Amino acid sequence: MVWQTTPYTVPLLVAGASSFVFAAYAFSRRFRGSTLLVRTFLGVTVGAGIWATAYAGQLSATTLPGTLLWNRFVWIGVGTLAAAWPAFVLAYTGRSTWFRPRRLALICLVPASVVAAVWSIGAVPLFYRSPALATSDGGHLVLAYSPTVALLAFTAYSYAVNLLSFAVLGYAAIDRTGIFRRQAGLLFLAGTFPMAVGVLGAWSSVGPRFVDLTPISFAVTVGVVAWVVFRYRLLDLSPVARKTAFANLSDGVVVLDGADRVVDANDRARELFASLEFGQSAEAAFSGVPTVFNAVRNGGTGKGGRATIETEDGPLFLTVTEHAVSSAVSGAERSGSVVLFRDVTERETLQRRYRALIEKSPNVIAICGTDGLLRYVSPSIDRLLGRQAATVEGRPILDLVHPEDRAESQRRFEAALETGEPQVFEHRIAHENGDWRAFETTIEPLFENATKEVVITATDVTENRRHEQRLQVLNRVLRHDLKNDANVIGGYADLLRDHVDAEGSEHLDVIDRKVETLTHLSEQAREIDVALHDEFDPAEIDLASLLPRLCDSLETAFPDASVSVSTPEVAVVSADELLESAVRNVLENAVIHHDGAVANIEVAVGPDEDGYRVEIADDGPGIPPVERTVFSEGRETPLEHASGLGLWLVHWIVTGSGGELAIETREPTGTLVSMWFPAMDGA
Repeated sequence: MVWQTTPYTVPLLVAGASSFVFAAYAFSRRFRGSTLLVRTFLGVTVGAGIWATAYAGQLSATTLPGTLLWNRFVWIGVGTLAAAWPAFVLAYTGRSTWFRPRRLALICLVPASVVAAVWSIGAVPLFYRSPALATSDGGHLVLAYSPTVALLAFTAYSYAVNLLSFAVLGYAAIDRTGIFRRQAGLLFLAGTFPMAVGVLGAWSSVGPRFVDLTPISFAVTVGVVAWVVFRYRLLDLSPVARKTAFANLSDGVVVLDGADRVVDANDRARELFASLEFGQSAEAAFSGVPTVFNAVRNGGTGKGGRATIETEDGPLFLTVTEHAVSSAVSGAERSGSVVLFRDVTERETLQRRYRALIEKSPNVIAICGTDGLLRYVSPSIDRLLGRQAATVEGRPILDLVHPEDRAESQRRFEAALETGEPQVFEHRIAHENGDWRAFETTIEPLFENATKEVVITATDVTENRRHEQRLQVLNRVLRHDLKNDANVIGGYADLLRDHVDAEGSEHLDVIDRKVETLTHLSEQAREIDVALHDEFDPAEIDLASLLPRLCDSLETAFPDASVSVSTPEVAVVSADELLESAVRNVLENAVIHHDGAVANIEVAVGPDEDGYRVEIADDGPGIPPVERTVFSEGRETPLEHASGLGLWLVHWIVTGSGGELAIETREPTGTLVSMWFPAMDGA
């Protein structure tokens, strides 16, 4: 066969050879990366290679039979590329549903039918009418023909399919970011360039007549594809499940291909791992955080782990989970995976705080199951009972309880499980040294509406109980023994009056006054004991009726006192029932400590905000500043002490009623005692 050399032979052979080189490269990677992407890319390169090489042979042939023979192979390349290109675009953009058998057959139906018809019927008369060799403008022979309707229909079909594939690629280029946008953009260029060249050559005066420039343009597109394959790792870094993994996620996401290489990552992941690079293996990408790589080694089972990343602002706590992405065809072959990183720093920090609160609590905190065995005991048990938590956990809860308290403790434990209500009681627990410590314990369900476990909070009240016992003894001495002894002294003083002279009577008067003071002190101690130990039960008290009655009583007991009262018609407050004692003490102090001939006292009651204020003013010497400081600081020392219990009683009753107490010095002399009480609801 005689051959002719044309200006297009070398570019076509270069394009064909390059395409076959890419086909061989793709074939070598058929089991790596995305299987569908590699296989469809292999189809594109094989089709382009056959088309360009066969067209070089067609243009080089000098006889019509030889030209038509090479033309048959051209149609194999055209048909292969017509099916492989849209399949490649669909695989690249993740439209896996098109690779189901029926849809895949639809993609291949027209191209396969064309190739079969050309080889069974022939391009003449199917596509070419009146074929002949004609001399081109360059002086070489080319195939000249008139197109048939079938050729025009197939051309229109090819243009339509290509336009749809370009639309899909263009959308991918706009929708994606980073490396995948550049990939899609270059693939869009590589696909549209040959079609644009072919359209210009066939439907305009640009280019030589009867020469198809489409396969010749492959020489250009091969360079673009080479850039995409090797610079942007087309066959390695395919967008696996990007649309699903990246949509509106605040968690870090890293996408791996089938060989566990990083192919994509969202912004949050790049914030977490600043050294993350595309194309890295998972082991290299997460070398500083082994728990992340261990999650990847689980093979996409959904099992994960926890990781800690040190930052300038402190540690970040993450949960790591990998999910496999299956092959689009069988649904079984693993073609990649998505690794999710969830920031649980806030939750972990809260848990650590709760753990620290429990471990550093001054109380013993324990968790017990329905079997009565201790499942957790806080470390504070070592400080309070001299025992290690590990030696107590697993033991029956009643082991350390005093034998006499076990029945009550068991009853309370069962009641907490049965009713779900907190149980508060006192019992004794054995210290490691053999002593018995008193504890106030609360037992309640660990979780709401659950009775499988209870939480036990035990507070050591041993020292408190000892102080209470001592106070009870002192209170008994002060209230009972002191009063009895004062009465005995007073009785003997009365007996002595008939046996002493006038000078001795003066000494007996002093004894009588001291006895009266001691008796009054005992009464105040009784009232204080009631005020401090009885639970406050708000009472409805009308100050408008209480104050006049107390003032009348004061004038009767102290004839030298002059008292004026000003009250509204009604002034109902919510206060302790001992309020009367507090007011009486203020009134009596104003008279007792007065150093003049007549004690002038002014009493006024008026509304103030959401309550009523009682003001008692006198013209006496005033209360020393040291004694007023006692109440503001709430303590009493040997150097700063109240001269009696009266003001302490007033302070405790007023504040215990939810009120406020203020003591001020009047000018030029005297004291103003102000007491505010909240109004009764509805009053």
